This record gives sequence, structure tokens and C-alpha cells, in this order.
Amino acid sequence: MSAVAVVVDDGEPTLEKCISSLRGQTVPVRIVVAAGPKTDLSLAEKLADKVYSPISGIGRARVNAILNEEGEFFLSCDADSVYEAHYAEYALQDLKAGAKAVKAGVILPLEWNNPLVLIETAFSLIPPYEYALAFRKSAFLNAGIHKLDYSDPRADIGGAVVIRLNAWPDFRMVAFTRMPTKGGYEFSEKYLFSALAGSTPILAVVTVPLVASVLK
Repeated sequence: MSAVAVVVDDGEPTLEKCISSLRGQTVPVRIVVAAGPKTDLSLAEKLADKVYSPISGIGRARVNAILNEEGEFFLSCDADSVYEAHYAEYALQDLKAGAKAVKAGVILPLEWNNPLVLIETAFSLIPPYEYALAFRKSAFLNAGIHKLDYSDPRADIGGAVVIRLNAWPDFRMVAFTRMPTKGGYEFSEKYLFSALAGSTPILAVVTVPLVASVLK
């Protein structure tokens, strides 16, 4: 039994790389594109098995594709991500063994182009990344995730899938994505830099005497 990969896109330049990685999986994958207003529809239709009409809002576009696709096993993907060749195979193994949902255990950047990438990569197991999930459609529907409020254009299914379906990481599943993600930037702005600023006085109290003792 194959998986359905729902790729959300809104004009990402890496759409072709994403779909190519899904075509190269070790198990059959049906690839559908949940298009956004900026999606290159001619390119998407050339690459995917099915393209859904553009919908504004990441979560709304993804849920629409999930509801309209047949099948039990789904991969939640994004056009700015690339998937290791065994990604779908390992996800299917977990789901067929009884898991309601599973998340990629290893998430790496497509490019090491920002110091924040190192931090987000180190903590990548924590965020409920929507592009790194696999789940049973029956469990998704039973949990009512499709009925949640996706009126915010950036609202997506990640948090609900991880919490309601108890998605545990499979470290065999490897995804590469564009980092820092928007969530990574938000985290750094709200918590990381403020935490570093707050710890500066403590660091000064500790390091100044230490440096002074060394210089004696």
C-alpha cells in the first residue's frame, strides 16, 4: 500500500527538487500539490500526480487535499523541503505497525547559511514541523484535526497532529529543509535573544573574576 504525499506550495523555487525526492522514494508515493496563490500551476501539473486549485492559507490548502484524497497513509510535506530516499518507507513501516502518526527524527538544513541554522537544527526535534509528519487519515479525521480553525494564513496541522496523534520521532526518517524556518526566526526573536540578553549579567559576574585571575 502506497502513501499520499501532500506537498504545500506557494511559489517555492525548490518545488521540483522536493517532488524529485519524493519520486525517488524506495516505495510508491502518490504526489499531490496543495497549491497556493503563487504556485506555478503549469510546473506543478507537470511534476505531480494531482494539483489542487490554489487556496490561500497553508493549513486550509493542506486539509483540503487530505480530505479529497483517498488512502490511509499520508505524508505531510512542503515544497521547500527534500526527503531522503527511505523516508516514506520508514514512515509506512511505523504506521502499518500501529502508530497513528510519526515525525522525522532528523531534520537538516538545505544550506548552512545562517548561524541560527545551527541552533534550530540542534532543537529540531521539539517543533511540530508540518513538513516532517506522516499519519493515518482515519486517525486524523477521528481526532477532528480537519475541523480546526485555519483562518490564519500561517495556521497548519503540525501541532494538532503531534499532540492529538502522539507523533513520536523516527530517527531513520531524514528531511532537509530551508532554514532558518519562520518558526525559527520567531523563536529567536521572542525567546532566544531575550534569554541571551537576560543571561549577560550572570555571565559577566562569572567570567570577569575568572579572566582577572588568569591575567594575574
